[in-house]
Formats: sequence, structure tokens, C-alpha cells
Amino acid sequence: MKFIDESAFKYLSVKAPLIGAFILGVIPVLLQNGMDLQLIPAEYHAAILTVVLPLLAVLGKKIKQPELHAPDLNQFATIQPLVSTATGDLAWMIEAKKHIGLKENTSKTTHNPTILKWLKSLGAWWSEDETPWCGVFVAWCLKQSSVAYPKHWYRALAYTEGGAKLLKPAYGCVAIKTRSGGGHVCFVAGKTKDGKLVCIGGNQSNMVCYALYNPSDFQEFRWYGKTSRPADSRYNLPILNNVTATKVSEA
Repeated sequence: MKFIDESAFKYLSVKAPLIGAFILGVIPVLLQNGMDLQLIPAEYHAAILTVVLPLLAVLGKKIKQPELHAPDLNQFATIQPLVSTATGDLAWMIEAKKHIGLKENTSKTTHNPTILKWLKSLGAWWSEDETPWCGVFVAWCLKQSSVAYPKHWYRALAYTEGGAKLLKPAYGCVAIKTRSGGGHVCFVAGKTKDGKLVCIGGNQSNMVCYALYNPSDFQEFRWYGKTSRPADSRYNLPILNNVTATKVSEA
């Protein structure tokens, strides 16, 4: 299989190492043969062994080698890309999606070690996953992305005290709602064709998952990014149709 139509030897990064390797391979052999056959006067042998050959070794290290890169497999895909990498996504959303499916341990005697790690990193004074942890999840994702989060990050309703208030939801914004006994906080990830919001959050039915909400369910939408407001394109929420959890427990 021929990958390129032009000769690779037109590039200096290919020619230089080959020429250098040839010189460094041939010259020492010629010098050694010259000394063995007494073609080189004996008084020069010491100089060759102590100066010339070490200089050649140093020269060999100085010759720039070509940079090696992993091949782009998509170049050779004839039907569809072999590798799909999300581009342009928000750092905290990438972090949030890594944990989809993570569940708390409901036994009350053992706890999910990942959630315990989040609590320790955030400076929590408790170490169990029975306490509602939706705010913990949001704070962890923001912290991993070097984005500021509320002082009282463990309280869902505390997220109304930071960031910038939005008039409507944008991709990646924090959505805050009240519930019986407290509140709930999550990230807006998209919407369905019928207008429901698709949100990713922690402690949604005791796990990290997507869930559907009506926009009116939320008290506020707030932007916690590194900019003062989201890019206009973030308001064009992606359509997600594979989310079936229309109602989740949040306590």
C-alpha cells in the first residue's frame, strides 16, 4: 500500500538522519582500516582515537531526528471515521460524562470510593455517600476544570450564589431546582425534540446519569465557565433522543 505520492527523501528531516548515519557508520571504519593498514601515520592514531572519534559521536547526537506521530487512522477510513474524538466540548462536561453510570453504595456500611475521593478533594468533613451528593458532583467537575465553584458547594441551592445568571439554559450551564427537603443541581447537556431538558447530574436515582426535566422545573440557570457568559452557540442545545429517565429521585 502506498500512503504518499511523493518521495520521502525530499524532506530534510528524513535526509539528514540518513546521511548522518551513513557518515558516522563509514568514517570510523575507514579510519580504523587506515590505521590497521598503516595508511595513517602512527603519530595520528592517538589524535584519531581521542579527538576525532569522540567528535563523531557528539555529532551523531546533534543530528536532528524526525518527529514521530501516531498515524491518523481516519485518513484510511473509506466508510466512516475509525476514531471519533469530541472537539469543542467543555472541560467540566467531559469530566461529567466520564462518570455516567457511577452509583453510590446504598448498604450504609460501605461507600463508593470515587465519591469518597471527591469528598476528600473538596475538603468535606464527612466521608460517606448517603448524604445527597449532587452538589459534590458538580463541584468536582468544575474543580477538575479549574472553574470556581461556590463556597458551600455541598448545598445545591448555594449554586445560585455564584456564576452568572442566564435567562435561558445553555449547554454546560448549571441548573438549580428546589425539591422537597432541599434542592438539586446538575448540568444542562441538551434537549429532546419535545423541548424537555436533558441534564447530567450526580445523585439522580443514586447515580450519575442523564435525566429529563421541564425547563420550568428549575429555579435558575447559571454559567460557571471561565468566561462571563457562554458563547452564543451554547444556547443551541443539541437534540438527544436516547434518554428515557423522565423522572429520578434526588434525595
